[in-house]
Amino acid sequence: MKLRWPDLSDRRQLNLAWLGAVALLAVGVLLGARAEAVYRGEAARAATVQADILAASVTAALAFDDRPTMREYVDALRADRRVAAAGVYNAAGRPLVVYARRAQPRPPEQLGPPGAVYDRGAVKVTVPVSEQGVMMGAVYLETEPEPFAALLGRHSGLALLSVMAFLLLGVITRAAAQLQRRARELAEANQRLTVEMRERARAEEALRQSQKMEALGQLTGGIAHDFNNLLQVVQGAFELIRRKPEDTGKVSNWAANGLQAAERGASLTRQLLAFSRAQKLELQPFVVSELIGDMRDLLTRTLGSEIELEFRLDDQAVPVLSDRTQLELAVLNLAINARDAMPDGGRLTIASRVVEIAPGHPVLPPDAYVELRVSDTGAGMEREVAERAFDPFFTTKGVGKGTGLGLSQVYGVARQAGGEARIESEPGRGATVIMLLRRSTQAAPGAVAAQAARAPVLAPVGGATVMVVDDDDDVRRLVRDTLELLGYRVVSCDSGAAALEALDKVRPDLVLMDFAMPGMNGAEAAGLARQKWSELPIVFASGYADTAAVENALGGRAAILRKPFEMDELARVVAEAVAPAPARP
Repeated sequence: MKLRWPDLSDRRQLNLAWLGAVALLAVGVLLGARAEAVYRGEAARAATVQADILAASVTAALAFDDRPTMREYVDALRADRRVAAAGVYNAAGRPLVVYARRAQPRPPEQLGPPGAVYDRGAVKVTVPVSEQGVMMGAVYLETEPEPFAALLGRHSGLALLSVMAFLLLGVITRAAAQLQRRARELAEANQRLTVEMRERARAEEALRQSQKMEALGQLTGGIAHDFNNLLQVVQGAFELIRRKPEDTGKVSNWAANGLQAAERGASLTRQLLAFSRAQKLELQPFVVSELIGDMRDLLTRTLGSEIELEFRLDDQAVPVLSDRTQLELAVLNLAINARDAMPDGGRLTIASRVVEIAPGHPVLPPDAYVELRVSDTGAGMEREVAERAFDPFFTTKGVGKGTGLGLSQVYGVARQAGGEARIESEPGRGATVIMLLRRSTQAAPGAVAAQAARAPVLAPVGGATVMVVDDDDDVRRLVRDTLELLGYRVVSCDSGAAALEALDKVRPDLVLMDFAMPGMNGAEAAGLARQKWSELPIVFASGYADTAAVENALGGRAAILRKPFEMDELARVVAEAVAPAPARP
């Protein structure tokens, strides 16, 4: 047989066919790479959304170092077979709670930078967790590696196209048309997916906004109710005093009622500020049984005659390190909750004892702890309610009857004191809230020293000059009158700019400055004043203060007097500030 070389037309057709095949292969490779990039991007975005949801869920748990709650949120991911590993990390990047499927490696011991990476078929996502600019930790999520069969299936079109390009040159045109059709379908699918993701993001944002509005409604309803009651007492006391100022005996009682209501309002404000972490907690050692003993009268008046109050306090004087005011508020919150749970009367028992926590405890390190138990004989709680009782804003009371902050504040105080809090309750068998407070190595001050610290202090002989800076006219006049009554000379200014101008003419022994003022706040004014007069004593008197801004302005030497304050407290703080420094040996 004689072989015949293909003629020019056949060669041209063959060359065109090979060129078409090469071009088709190039197009297939490019489209495959694009599809792979799109797939990886979508997988990374889907994993990032799931990690963002986990980060939002554990924000409160990280704030209170609530590892059981973190574990619940992490374990909930087991239902998603696509999640291979997950974890919650502290601010230092160390794992707190981790989870990994069988045969999968555990999450890393040290987190890398935030973001999402695609590694050997799996997506690894790190999302930081912060609140109000404060870094609290991070969450980690890793998806299951993509099986090879799925990868092969996703690129089966490219493999088939390659075979067809080399073996079926005669159907190049048909294969190209099929590839173009699949490319169009992929583009349409990508467009649909983009629209769906945008709609999902809008729905999630609407849900978060709805939750915020619900929490705000619960908060404002309860706070407005409590403050209206307090204002009613204060207003009524002042009206009675104005109508009968000559009846000194009753005036004294009315004034006492007004002061008590004002202190309750101040306590409620301190609770809100502590919950929002805007007010710095004042840690000091004290004995819990002594604190409860000092609260007997307050608890008796709060609970009323229908509630039997029983104390079982340990006589061991073991100190704890906490904020005394916040623990008083925690006990008062528990007493009020117990009273509401016993509308027909009952018994409230407050007990304390020292317990030893052995090694192996899931949350607490081994040490001696003071256990404070508050038990009632009320209706009790369902298990689901008890598990959520410590969540911020969670409440079973009606609107205007509770804010959902009480038990959250109780849990926060226990954690801040190095311990924990838990609830034991069954429906129909009452409830017991247990607070474990870690023993302090510092000795608690004696009652005599504490009483001496609260004694009024008059101005030193010869007096001293205090500059009062406050934009509120009524507050400024009240503080000025109080200091003059104590024997000080007072210079008043209604703004930070006015104070700086006055300092060029008068050199006071102390500046008592409000923090939140229009135009120039107290921290800014104090910083400018310290640039000229570095040794000028400055005390901030404010109901709300950005502690970090104050400390930065004064180089870590910030003294803060919380509003509302008593005359004795003002006298003590001012006297300490103007006292001459001890001579160096």
